Amino acid sequence: MRPDDEMGARSEQELTGALRRAAERAPEQDLLAGIGERRRRRARRRTQLLAAAAVVVVVGTGTVATKGIFVSGGGEGNGTAARATAEKDRGAVAEPTVTVTRRLGEGHETAEPTITTTVTAMPRRPAGTPVGRLWPEALFQMPAKNADGWRYRPVTGINATQVLLSAESSFEKSGKIEIFDTRTGKSRVVTDVPAPKDLKKYFPQSATTDGTNVAWYAIGLDENGAGVVEIYWVPLSGGEARRIYRGDAAIDAIGLVGDQVVWSVQQGGVSRMPLAGGAVEKLTDEKLHLIHWPWASDADDGPDGMDANQSKIVNLEDGTETEIVVKPGMKGLRCGPTWCSGRQDGNGFVQRPDGSGFRTGTGFGFGGGLSPYPILDRFLEGMDSVFDLNTRKQASITRTGNWIGVGTSSEASTIVYWGVTKGQKPAKYWVLNLAAVPPEQ
Repeated sequence: MRPDDEMGARSEQELTGALRRAAERAPEQDLLAGIGERRRRRARRRTQLLAAAAVVVVVGTGTVATKGIFVSGGGEGNGTAARATAEKDRGAVAEPTVTVTRRLGEGHETAEPTITTTVTAMPRRPAGTPVGRLWPEALFQMPAKNADGWRYRPVTGINATQVLLSAESSFEKSGKIEIFDTRTGKSRVVTDVPAPKDLKKYFPQSATTDGTNVAWYAIGLDENGAGVVEIYWVPLSGGEARRIYRGDAAIDAIGLVGDQVVWSVQQGGVSRMPLAGGAVEKLTDEKLHLIHWPWASDADDGPDGMDANQSKIVNLEDGTETEIVVKPGMKGLRCGPTWCSGRQDGNGFVQRPDGSGFRTGTGFGFGGGLSPYPILDRFLEGMDSVFDLNTRKQASITRTGNWIGVGTSSEASTIVYWGVTKGQKPAKYWVLNLAAVPPEQ
């Protein structure tokens, strides 16, 4: 065992007892109160790849807070997931869990495979209306493996009937990008995922799609141990993935708009370049972070800024800025164009950017997703539940096993998934695609 393996193993042992105790309290957590913990996990996600031996901890769902389409997550080993049938959803008992993930890495944003330990905590009954009854059009089953036997990792919903997937040829190594169509019940291959021979410890990270193309960035180390970032894209219709960028920027988000790819970096700043290749154009000198095109935030989500409040949301397309009402005692306030979430006096809350619609949580269990921003500027994903901010309806999820995951696209993913049968590696997934929820339903 390597020295950093020994250190990580000891960390797991030391943390498990404390985490179990924390998990026992997780069922009592408020959905909105838990938002603060989600922010802290997101900040850890940004820094964990810089350490020689780092530990990422999630209390509640068993979903590991690491961002990337091919990065580990959850007791099942997937970073995206959803769970439960419409029938078994009624009255069944969910099992909150603690997941400890040790990620070994070094250098500039790179990592080796993780070792994941899942501990089942106290059971509880999920609140709200069973998801299969509330949003039946958004819930479906799909195979957990592709035709080659590679395990799927759902990424995000392309639209109401198509889901973007990565297929892993080996542990945490995506070999293909595919699309599952709920109308036909079949998958098709979009592209093979390149693996450059001149880079080591190479891992594709977050993906984004605009319904026409898919783009992602990847990280690795060159022969001198220096960090390298690459950006690839391919039409969703299929073809060979095309690398259009290689550099050393520490990318934190990526998006697509027309024939351009856009991204922001961890220190702040948004750039773009043509999909066909060419010069990189810096869109703004301001230290902004991409939320989802065209929206950007001035909030720093790194470890030193997780308590800082977002003060404005910027439309990068037309340059307009919307100031956000920040009330005394608020921390970690993050806003999309319609909804904000944050914490105040130890409680979670939601509001609109102008301060209206303020509401604190009232008894929603919380497990946490990967993004601090509401999904589709509408939903909050929590412990065995999803809350619709527009209608104030809550969908409950009853999973059959001890893990649940969420999609890990660059923007807040529309996907939640879990195993159909009990076990760590099910043959099928239940998938909830929030992109299929009708407006205001």
